[in-house]
Amino acid sequence: MYNIKICDTHCDTASEAMDKGLELFDNSLTLDIKRMSEYKSYIQFFAAFIAPEYYDNAFQRCMNIISYIRRQCGKYNDKIKLCCSYDDVEETLGGEKIGAFISIEGGECVRSAEDIELFHSLGVRMLTLTWNNDNALAGGAFGDGRGLSKFGKEIIRKMNDVGMIVDVSHASEKTFYDIISTADKPICASHSNAYGICPHPRNLKDGQIRELISAGGVTGMNFYPAFLTESDNCSIDDIIRHIDYILSIGGENNIAIGSDFDGVETLPFGINSVSDSAKIFEKLRLIGTDINIAEKIAYKNMKRLVGICL
Repeated sequence: MYNIKICDTHCDTASEAMDKGLELFDNSLTLDIKRMSEYKSYIQFFAAFIAPEYYDNAFQRCMNIISYIRRQCGKYNDKIKLCCSYDDVEETLGGEKIGAFISIEGGECVRSAEDIELFHSLGVRMLTLTWNNDNALAGGAFGDGRGLSKFGKEIIRKMNDVGMIVDVSHASEKTFYDIISTADKPICASHSNAYGICPHPRNLKDGQIRELISAGGVTGMNFYPAFLTESDNCSIDDIIRHIDYILSIGGENNIAIGSDFDGVETLPFGINSVSDSAKIFEKLRLIGTDINIAEKIAYKNMKRLVGICL
């Protein structure tokens, strides 16, 4: 067993597993309960990803994935706990079960503010407003540059009211700043890296990182090579480079792990599944990173955010 606790802010495993008829306990994907159990403690945010091909029926697609996650947590409730609160996080970190949060990736499923209340009642605790594309809520990273709509601002306020984390990954730069000025609680960029290291539209520029830090938010380091390096070669060292860069800006309390397992086509050399996430923290130890900082990145920063937002 790895003597480490981790909270991973984003994976697409549930959506993939449901579509392929697989179980969350033991599967052929890159993450499952069995392998998460190799850690002293592991908490995973499972995204209900609304891919573009489902936009015509986005609400039902979202409900199907949420139901799948809830059923799987019920089926394997001796191994995994559905987390909905800070107390659930505390219990999971101190116990023997894996923790599972439900998130939604793609605001196309949101028809009204009442849907936020419904999703919250079903256990959803984070919502990524866009997935690259512009939608009724906001502009996406590959859209026309628009920001939050009037409807989007209403949804942000409702999320803050009910206790749901606002996720700015995949958002346009204007959407990011509109959310910062609208939200009254810290935000999360669940799976976004540093633009200063890898200038990809999905990454956060220095000004965004500073705003996120100032607001007390958290950004989860994405393992997707295209977001890590412009080189054809990608390794764990590239994840460390992004961590060090954000630390240099003052982000000690604002970095997490947002692997994007089962949502990316390739992974860095040396990382083949969730079993290898521990290598990141072994590398941090080897280069002399303070153990308290490493623990913040591993789970404490996200634990703090959950405590504030939920």
